[in-house]
Amino acid sequence: MEKQFQEQETFTKEINKVIIIFLRLKKMAQNRPESEAEYILKEVKALYKNPVILWAGGKDSGTTLHLCKQIWGKVPFPVMFIDTIFKFRETYEFMDRIAKAWDLNYIVCKNKEAINKNVSPKTYSVFECCNLLKTTPLKNAIKEYKFDAVIVSIRWDEEGVRGKEEYFSKRDDPPHMRVHPLMNWSLQDVWRYIRKYKVPYNPLYDRVEHENLVYKSIGCWHCTKPVPKDSLSERAGRAQDKQDLMEDLRKRGYM
Repeated sequence: MEKQFQEQETFTKEINKVIIIFLRLKKMAQNRPESEAEYILKEVKALYKNPVILWAGGKDSGTTLHLCKQIWGKVPFPVMFIDTIFKFRETYEFMDRIAKAWDLNYIVCKNKEAINKNVSPKTYSVFECCNLLKTTPLKNAIKEYKFDAVIVSIRWDEEGVRGKEEYFSKRDDPPHMRVHPLMNWSLQDVWRYIRKYKVPYNPLYDRVEHENLVYKSIGCWHCTKPVPKDSLSERAGRAQDKQDLMEDLRKRGYM
C-alpha cells in the first residue's frame, strides 16, 4: 500500500511539472515555433534521466536534431533508428553521413526475429508489418536501454490521429513519457526552418519523377510513393491502408 502511495505521489509531482510547462507554452504560442520546441527539449533534459530521440531520416526528426544542436552545440541525447531494413538507399546513406558529421550517439535497433521470418508488407498485413518491424523493436529498446522519455517529431497537421496528441503523453507499455516538441509546427514551419538554417535533409525530397511526382513523406520503400507536386496531402504517398489503421497502431505504441 505504501509503495502504491509513493508511486501515485511521484506521478502527481510529474504531472504537476508538465502542467506548469503547458502553461508556459501557451504564453509562447505567438512566438516563432522553434522557441516552443527549444523550451520543450530543455525541459526534457531537466526532467528526465535517460531520454532518446527517434530518427528515421525524415525532415521532421532531422529538424529536432538540429534544434538540439542549436541549443547545446551538439545532440545531448542518444538518437535511435528503428531499422525495418526496407528504407530507401538514399535514406540509409544520408543517415550514416549525418550520424558521423554530427557525432551522434547513434543506436540502430531491429527486430531480428521478424526479419529472419521475412516479415514485409508482401508476406504480412501492413498492420502486422509495422507492428513487428517498428513497434516491437521500439518497445524492446525502451526496456533494454531504460529510456524514460522518447522524443518523437510528429506534427498536428501531419495526420489525423497524430493531431490528437499532446506535447507530453504518458505511456505504460513500457512505462515512459512520449514527448512531441514539434506538435504545434506545420509542414510550412518545418521547411521554413530547414531553409533558414540550411539544415541537411534527405535528398529524396528533391527527387522529381515523371516531371511532376515528388516525395512529400518518406518511409519504407514498400509503402512510399511519389505524389503530384500540387497534392495537398503530405502523406498521400504513404500506404493508405496503414493510414486507416494508424489509431490502432498508435494504441500499440507506434510512433
